[in-house]
Formats: sequence, C-alpha cells, structure tokens
Amino acid sequence: MGIFTGIRRVAHAFRVAGGGTNSFEAAGNGRRLRGFNPSRNHINVAIRAAGPTLVARGRWLYENDGYAGNAVDEWASQAVGDGIKPRPRFKGKKAAKAALLNLFLKWTDEADAEGNTDYFGIQEKVAREAYLAGECFVRLRNRRLGDMWTVPFQLQILTTEMLDMGFSASLPGGNFVVAGIEFNLLGARVAYHFWRYHPTDERPPNSANARDRVRVPASEVFHVFDGRQGGQIRGVPRIARALVKIFGLEIYDDAEIDRKKNAALFTAFLIGRGENPMSVNEDEDEDETPIAGMEPGAIIDLGDDKDIKFSAPAEVGGSYEAFQYRTILKICAGLGVPYSYVTGDMTKGNFANVRTDIIRFRRRVSQWQNNTLIFQLCRPVWVAFVERAVMAGLIELPGYDEDPTEYWACDHLPPRQEWIDPAKDIAAEREAIKGGLKSRTQSIAERGYDREDVDDEIEEERAEAAGRKTPLVFDTDGTAPPAAPSAPPPPANDDPADNEDDPPEDIPNAA
Repeated sequence: MGIFTGIRRVAHAFRVAGGGTNSFEAAGNGRRLRGFNPSRNHINVAIRAAGPTLVARGRWLYENDGYAGNAVDEWASQAVGDGIKPRPRFKGKKAAKAALLNLFLKWTDEADAEGNTDYFGIQEKVAREAYLAGECFVRLRNRRLGDMWTVPFQLQILTTEMLDMGFSASLPGGNFVVAGIEFNLLGARVAYHFWRYHPTDERPPNSANARDRVRVPASEVFHVFDGRQGGQIRGVPRIARALVKIFGLEIYDDAEIDRKKNAALFTAFLIGRGENPMSVNEDEDEDETPIAGMEPGAIIDLGDDKDIKFSAPAEVGGSYEAFQYRTILKICAGLGVPYSYVTGDMTKGNFANVRTDIIRFRRRVSQWQNNTLIFQLCRPVWVAFVERAVMAGLIELPGYDEDPTEYWACDHLPPRQEWIDPAKDIAAEREAIKGGLKSRTQSIAERGYDREDVDDEIEEERAEAAGRKTPLVFDTDGTAPPAAPSAPPPPANDDPADNEDDPPEDIPNAA
C-alpha cells in the first residue's frame, strides 16, 4: 500500500508541474515550502539593513563563546601566521632588490599609526576583523619625511562601524554615496566618508565636531572584504552563517549546566500535615519559612502532616554528547574551520580523515589569502611603499621613471605550513624536484621563504664553516664523515694443529 501511495504522490507532482507555470519543485509553494519565503533584496540592501546587528552579535560571540572565538583566531593564525612577506619579481638587479627589501623590513617596525604592532601585526588584525565583521578598512596616512626614520607613511586600521551603513546621499556633480562609499557616474569608488571618531566610543571632551564625517579619497583607503556577489560593496561577517546555531548551543549549554547544578543539590521536600521532624524550635509559628534554601543537602518544609520526597531531576540520557557533536559539526561547516581546530578534540577521526580536512582547510585559506588579503592589502601597500621610497630619495631604482611597474610586481609569501607527515612529505618534495615537477624556488616559496635568501644563507654558512680550524661536515655537503677506525685483527695462532680446519689462504703466484 505504501508503494502505491508513493507512486500516486509522484504522479500528482508531475501533473502539478506540467499543468502549472513552475517547472521546479524547489520554487513551489506547497506544504513543505510554504514558510520558505526569503527576501529578494539585493545583497547591498540586505547588508545595510542587517549589517550592524550581525557585527554586534558576532563581536559578542567572539568575546563570550569559546567555539566562535577560537574559530576566528584560528582563521587569522592560518591566514597570516607570522606575516605575509613580499618577494619582488624583477630580475638581474640583485643589489637593488636587497636594498629595497632591507628598507621595507625597517619600515615594517614603524608601519602602525597607533604604534602597537608592526606591519605583520596589522595583517593579523585585518584578517581577524575581515573574518569577524566581514570587512576592514586600512587608511594610508602620509607623514613628513622627518617624522619617521624610514619611508614616510603609516597604516591606520578602521573598523566597519567607522563607515556608516545608513549614510546614502546624492552629491553635486553627479557623484553619489551608498553605505558610506562615494561613487562617480562610472560606478568607480571615489572616496569614503568615515566618522571622525568611533560612533559608540568615548570622544574627546569639548569636541564640537565629534559627529562629523571625514571624506577620505579612495586612493588612501584599502577596503579588505570578501565580495561574494557581483556589485557587492560591503562585507558580510563569516560568522553570520552559524550565528544562530552558536547562540542556541550557548543557551542549551547554560540550561544543561543549571540542570546539573540543581540535580547536584540533592534536595528533599516535606509534604503533608504533621509535626516537622526537622524543627528545632517548638515555639515557632506553623507558617515558618523553609529551614534551608536550595543548597546541597537542603530539606524544604512544605507544611504540617509532612512526608518526605527526594527530588529526581530528569536526565538527558546519552543524547547530550551526540547532540553537541552534530551541532558543532554544523557550526564548523558554517564557519569554514575544521572541527578539530575549533574544539581541540582530536579523538573524532583517524589520521587520514584529519589530514584530508587540514588540506581542504589550507586550500580555502590560500584562496582567501590570494584573492582577498594579498590583492586588497599587501599589493597596494607594496606599491605605496615603493612609490614613497623613491619620492623620498631613500632608494634608487634604475629605470623607475620610465616603467615603475617592474618594481611594483611582487609575490607575497604566505606563512609556511608545517608538514603533516614530515618523513613522507619531505621525501615526496625531493622526488618532485628531482623529477622536474617543481623547482627549488617554488618548493622553498611554499614554505614561506625566498630561494635566493636561502641560497645566500647556505653560502655564508659554508664559507664560515670552511674557515674554522676544525671543519664542520654535514650530510648535506655531499661528503661522508670520516669512517670510524676498524677493530684490530685477532692475534695469529702459530700452532699448525689449530689451523687444520682453516680454509687455505690465497698464495700469490711465484715469479
């Protein structure tokens, strides 16, 4: 009977599909999808309406929920690590490249306009903010040459709250502002209208212009966000996909903890009429208050003619851990961070499964690094650095006036990734290089280093080792260490009788 019912249901679905205007069941309005009516607003309209609430809730979860906070920090750690470092592409000018990189490394210590970290610490803050709030703004602050020891500009981080989501306007000349960003008639970004001070932070006393907006040219602002749709102009917090689940699990955990606390009280209640067996004062009123509060070992007096009944809180059984595990899995899928990274629980999978998850996660992080963080922050910072270094006369780059793009071209090396299985991974890397499937330059770059720097260090080490009184010999030098002295031969036996069973020695031919 069940089979025929299923056939009739399928036939009815075909008749409905053929007789109506909708050919897709997923777009129907039947019983199963009756309440599924998402908004048709453009992503920019949705962000303007919901963005501030999403950001506020995401920040609360980051500070108060261990899973959410750990996921955000893990993403920033994987995306930036100890810093994404530049590697200029131009060839044949080794001295200019070394001087440029040396100047850049000196500048990194002065890069932060707030003076709290260096350029690589700014990268970490930007990665964390872009994941948590969906976007981050970095303002380029030009300085006078005498204000700094190195290239005269710094970077200032501005959070998403500094650019008013609700500010839209039409400006003279045809420009218009949407969500705080000014566009021209071609749709290109022209400027950003930031608050002078954070709208919810304390402002300087007697500041008459505290609520003013400051127009900053777009050439001085790096907007880091993951635009998932065409035409999207503001970012969406990544935590938005899992925010409801995280908060629901937080409430569930609190309720379970309270239930366990109440169960641990081991409370007893006196019911019925009669003398209170626990009373210690016969002169007390009959309507006396309970002799004990809700605490371990408490007994609550409920009146005369008493009987005693112990509390028996309901247990959730064995479903608690299973429910937690499945819910956290869904949360981790929404956050885009592996379960073992978010929870620190390494017991739920074998080595092969964990390795597969790590590889997928690293691929996702690498995609975000190259398409978002490097493209929107690291590259423009490098170009700004080279331009200002040349204009300040701090470095000479041959042919820069004719074609500066040669010096702007730069690879940015993400942090090295630790080997998952070092013995096998290193062996596979060596075989790939020997077989011509990859170069040493590529292999070393994947580890977060520059091949030329590594070669220079090796050359310097070998030259220093060769000049020592006692040479340093390593397996990587291609020379074997001196052989250990062999054991002395056993003493010869002169007794012919003892040598009867010995094999005859080779006797050289007589001349």
